[in-house]
Amino acid sequence: MVSVNFKLTDIGRIVVSLEKDQTLATVLQQCTGQAGIELGGIIAIRQGKVLKESDLVEDGDEIDVFPAISGG
Repeated sequence: MVSVNFKLTDIGRIVVSLEKDQTLATVLQQCTGQAGIELGGIIAIRQGKVLKESDLVEDGDEIDVFPAISGG
């Protein structure tokens, strides 16, 4: 199972099961499908490192997802 924590949102935590390693993009699609939402720009972090959509997510991973906020 992979735990995805949507920080700074009302979504909260979503847990998805993986039969094999999958890309972050695929895992996020599963999460948004479960929550019935669409994501805008996000930043995903695993163990203090920023993930790209093409990075593989493994069983047992915990990922924090933050909305991408910019300003100036």
